[in-house]
Order: sequence, then structure tokens, then C-alpha cells
Amino acid sequence: MFKQFKVRLAVIFGILIAVALSGAVLAVLVTTSNQVERTLQRELTVSERVFRELMDGRAEQLRRAAEVLTDDFGFKRAVASEDRDTIVSALINHGERIGTDLIALQAPDGDEIASTHDLNLQLLVSGEQGGKALLVSEGQLYQVVTVPVTAPNLIAWATLGFEVNNKLTEQLKELANADITLWLEQQNQLLASSLPAELREEFAQALSSEQQIYDNWVERSGLALQESTLNTVGGNVVHVSLTTSRAEAMRQFDELLVQILLIGAIALAITLIVALFVAKTISTPVALLSEAASKLKSGDYSPTNLQSRKDEFGQLADTFESMRSAIALRERKVRFQATHDQLTELPNRRELQRLLNQKLGDTTSPGWLILINIRNFRRLNDSVGQRMGDEVLKQIAERLLMDGQQSHLLARFGGDEFALVTHSATESELAHQLKQLGERLDKPFLVGGSQFELKFNCGAVQFPNQATELDSLIRRAQVSVKHAKEHNQFNAFYQEGFDEAHLRRLAIVEQLPKAIAQGGFNLVAQPKVSAINGRTVAAEMLIRWQDEQLGWVGPDEFIPLAEQSGMITEITHWVVEQAEQWVNQLRAAQDDIKLSINISAVDLVSDKLANDLVALSQRNMQRYLILEVTESALMNEPEKSIACLKMLSELGYEISIDDYGTGYSSLSQIRRLPINELKIDRAFIQHLMTQPDDQSIVRSTIQLAHELNLRVVAEGVEDEASWHWLLANHCDVLQGYYFSKPISFEELHLRLLKEKEHA
Repeated sequence: MFKQFKVRLAVIFGILIAVALSGAVLAVLVTTSNQVERTLQRELTVSERVFRELMDGRAEQLRRAAEVLTDDFGFKRAVASEDRDTIVSALINHGERIGTDLIALQAPDGDEIASTHDLNLQLLVSGEQGGKALLVSEGQLYQVVTVPVTAPNLIAWATLGFEVNNKLTEQLKELANADITLWLEQQNQLLASSLPAELREEFAQALSSEQQIYDNWVERSGLALQESTLNTVGGNVVHVSLTTSRAEAMRQFDELLVQILLIGAIALAITLIVALFVAKTISTPVALLSEAASKLKSGDYSPTNLQSRKDEFGQLADTFESMRSAIALRERKVRFQATHDQLTELPNRRELQRLLNQKLGDTTSPGWLILINIRNFRRLNDSVGQRMGDEVLKQIAERLLMDGQQSHLLARFGGDEFALVTHSATESELAHQLKQLGERLDKPFLVGGSQFELKFNCGAVQFPNQATELDSLIRRAQVSVKHAKEHNQFNAFYQEGFDEAHLRRLAIVEQLPKAIAQGGFNLVAQPKVSAINGRTVAAEMLIRWQDEQLGWVGPDEFIPLAEQSGMITEITHWVVEQAEQWVNQLRAAQDDIKLSINISAVDLVSDKLANDLVALSQRNMQRYLILEVTESALMNEPEKSIACLKMLSELGYEISIDDYGTGYSSLSQIRRLPINELKIDRAFIQHLMTQPDDQSIVRSTIQLAHELNLRVVAEGVEDEASWHWLLANHCDVLQGYYFSKPISFEELHLRLLKEKEHA
């Protein structure tokens, strides 16, 4: 409940007014208490003065009554004649007449003549003669006055006294406006008190206890106290305690406090009502805004219909509505951008995967996933620029959408890939559609006045028959694209067994690091022989891999994968190290031949190979090594590749162009390179004796290479007839199974040794 703003606001207002009222009440209480305390002290001071004046008045009354007695002639004569009976009779009659409680007659020397109480008459005489005093007799307090009896000389002392008792203190209370309690200090004895009987008894008990208990009782009883002392005849001290009730004094102030509290309660109630009203006035538009914000948070961007007001809340509502509209528009854009390709405005890869997951979940609606890959699109981007490449991609998307079937879904799957999802019923129907698609894509693309021809490959997988999970569906489509590319086809339908080749490639990539680190590779060498005499003049180092799990893995399998994964530089580094060892062993055996090392496109742009070869040149190894580079490798970053080859040539390495004739270069391009040797690809040599066209190509290649001062190597020589034809056409070096298959170092050493023996 306290989470609601209006409740919290009302509580805050209530707390503030309650604190203010509490402060006011506390101030009134403190001020009232202090004022009451000062008033009580003043009243008790006045009461003390009144008490003393009353006591003095009673003493004066006694004195006049005593003088009446002592002035009586008959009394004087009785005293003078020492008529004791007359004296006693006179004293009794006079005492009853004036209401005295104590009467005594003393001789001038202090001896008792007559007395109603057991008194120390010597003390009375030695006291204030003719004066007033207090004395304690038989546990009672008396106020007495002593006057002389003269005839005319002093013949006696007459003492009259009133008993100071509870009745007297009650009479004095009415006049002094305070309770009067008299108690004897020496015996802590209560003499008289106007206190109620219960308090009087507690007072007496407190007197008989320790001082601390007495003080605590005074505090606990709620009495205001003022004390004074009176001296008595004989040295006793009588304490006079004047008390009044604090509660009685506070009664009027309590009524005022009740009124203040009542007013405060009414003010608090009114404040809470006002606070609730104000809170509701404030919280209602805030609650509506909060509800609208919650809808916005949950993704509901529908109109909020907030109240139209002219105050700040109305301005806030208008601002919120503008913000909602802007966010709704931006959210639509963000969602579109998150699920669509910004260039072609087609669904992107993530959106395609989401839609495919939905379709895979519906087994009643089979379909096909077709991945369409643009071959060498990166080369197009590099040659004409990304802007032109983007325009080509837009045109590709437009052509793919020309089919116009609502059941088709087209998406951009990657930088150079599109995905098409269709629900064609049969493979033949889809094959017909793909044929039409291929015809549309075969037409040149016109951008900026230039025409561009592109090649495409696509792979098709049927779901859910051939794949029930998204990962396997996409993987099999990619495998089908790769199959179409390898077989130079426009499209390929997924077939059982495609996965095995793909999984084998993945396994090869996974095992490559282990083979590099644990020495899983080994080297063999295929001799290169002189066309004139068939003697070995060089050897091409070839890498072999026999894996425990994969079995035999050919270079044509793992070398492309090593290039793609970037591990080819590590393999080449290992081959270079092994080549140095072979060279050292051949030199030790005085076998003066050169070894050829195959260099990949990745190696040419890698600093690692350059560093290794520079280090070898510092050990004078460059004279024994030939670096073989395929002409296709030179097409990958050609400027950097050519610069690397020039640097290696300057170090003294011989450069050989391998597999010449299978790439895109010509002799006019080759002459720009710092090369020493040209190897004609085996594709032109294997059928040399049966293909006149191959003979023409080889003959012209040898002739033109010699014009450029290049050594020519023919690889793939499989028979003697080919050898003699090549010799007749002036080929320099031959390589092939006719002369030797790839052999180990030991076999190469024995071959060289036999050739020396037959020389």
C-alpha cells in the first residue's frame, strides 16, 4: 500500500503536521512545567511568610492573654501570699477562659510554683524573659509566651502556651494555602501535619528512613516542597515543610493541553484529508503516465489517450505522447534493421534462422532451403570498389525476387550469399525453377555504365526429410553449394554422403594443429631429371600425412584447408626446417642437387616465411633451394606477392612458377616476375602423345619460355615417348612417375649414389 504515491504523500504530510504539533505540545509542556514550578515556589514562599505571621499573631494573642492574667490583682495577691490553691484555681480558670493548652507559674529563680505539664522551668526562665518560644513537652509541640508577675517587684513568671497539633496546621493551611507539616529533627518525629491521613502516614515513614528515601518519597508523591526551621527551648530544631500538589497546580494547564491536542488532532485530520486530495490530484495523471510507460516498456506502442490538461502534467502528457510516437517509429526501424539487411532490405541471417525454426517445427509443411553463392565476389569488390559491389548485390536481390511467388522467402544469408526458402512439391519442379533462376542470373549486371558477369552456385536441401534441425539444414545446404562449386555446376541437390566429406574436412582442420605440434607429417621427394640424360638434377619436396584416425590424408585435401584456416604458415615453417636438414645431409654426402619447396598464396603475404628464408640465406642455404609458387597464388594480393618474390630473388633464391597453364596468367604477365623456372602442368603432359592441341601448347610454351631465359620443367611424364618428344622440343627438366615416384630421403640418397657409380 505504501508503494502508492498518493499514500506516501498523505503519510508525509501527516508526519510533518504530527511533528509540528508534537513540537508545539512539547514546547507548551516544557514551558508550562517550568512556569508551574516557578509559581509553586513563589506560592510556597508566600505561604511560609503567612505561616510565620500567623504564628507570630498567635504568640501575640498568648502574650496579651498572659498579661491579663498577671495584671489581675487577686492573682498577684495569691502569688505574693503563696496561696497555692488560689493560684492553681486562677490558672485553670484563666486557661479555660482563653483556651490555652499549657500554663505554668515559676518563681523568680525558676522554681516551679504550678504547672499543667512536665516542663524544664529553668530553661523557660533562662530563655527570652517576657518573650515567645516553642518547646516540646511530652512529645508535643507548644507555642508559649512567658510574662513577668510584678507586685511591684518581680514575684513570679507566668507561661501560657498553645499546642501545635494537626487541628492547628489544618487551620493554618486554610490561611497559608499550603499543607504544613512540622517534624522534630533530633528524633525524626512527626509533630503535626495538615496532610491527608494517607500522605501523613507515608511522610512519617519516610522521616524514619534514610534521607534518600525521604527525598524519593517527596518526588514520587508529586508534591512541591519548601522547608524552613524553627528553634525550640532546649535546642531542638523543628522543621516546617510546606507542600502543595503539582497535579493540582497543573490541572488548568492540563485542560489547556487537552484543548491543544484536540485542536492538533482536528488539524491533523484536516491535513490528511487535504493531503489525500492533493495526492490524488497529483497521482492520477502520474498513474496514467506510469501505466502508459509500462505499456511502452512492454512493447505496446499504441496511443495512450492521456488526459488533456493545461498544467505541467498536460505538458508532460503531450511530451510523453510525442516521445511514444518517436520511440514507436524508431522501434519499428530498429526491429526492421535487426531482422533485415540494410542494403537489400531482405530478411537477414538471424531472421531467416528464426523463420526456418518455425517451419522446421511444422512437419506438415515441407519445403526447400536453397543457398545461392556468388563466386569470387570479393575479387569484384576489390577490383571495382565496395559501392559498385553494393549496387550489384541490389540487382541480384531484384532478380531473385522476380519469381514473385508469395510462398517464397528470400533472405541475405551472408556477404556473398542469399537464401531462398520455397515450398515446391517435387525436386523436378524445383530444378525447373532453379534453371529459370540461373538464366536470370547469367545476364550481365549493368552498374555505372559497366557490365559485370558473375558466376553463381547454389545448393538445395529439403526439409524436414533431409534435415530436422536448423544447424544440420544450413550445413547441408552449404555442403551442397560447395559440391556444386567443385563440380562447376550451377546447382546441386543434397545427396546422402555429402555430409561425410564435409565432416572429414572438419576433422582434418581439427587434427591439423596436432599433426603440426606432434610431428604427424613426413616429407618425401620426387626427383627432377635432366631431359638429356635422365640424371637427377633436383627434387621437389612433397609433404605426406598418415593420421591414426583419418588414415591417409592427401595434400590436395589438407593444403587448401590449411590455407583457409591460416595454419599453412606453420606447415611451411616446418617444411623449411626439414629442407635445411636435408640440404645439410646432401652436402655432407656431396650430393649437389637443389630441393624445391612449394609456397602457398598465404605464405607469400606472411612475414613468417620471409623471416625464415632470410635466416636461411644468412646460412648460405639459398643456393640449394627452389621456391615453387603456383600462378593462381600470385592472383591473391599480386602487388605484395610480387614484392615478396623480388626480395627473395635478390637474396639468391630461384623462383619457379608451378602448374603453369591452369591459371589466369600469360607469359606477358610472367615476365614481370623475378622467376627462373616454368613448370608446365601435368594436365598438358599426361596425354601429350594423343592430343595434338596439347603438343602445340607445350611446344609454344617451351619456345616462349626460352625466349625469356626461363628453364622449363614438364611434370607428369608417364612414358618414354613423352620423354623423347619433350627432349626433341628442347624441354630442360622432366618430372613424373616414369622416372620416379616420390621417395624418402634415404631412397633419394641411394638413387644419387647409383647415378654417381654409373657416371
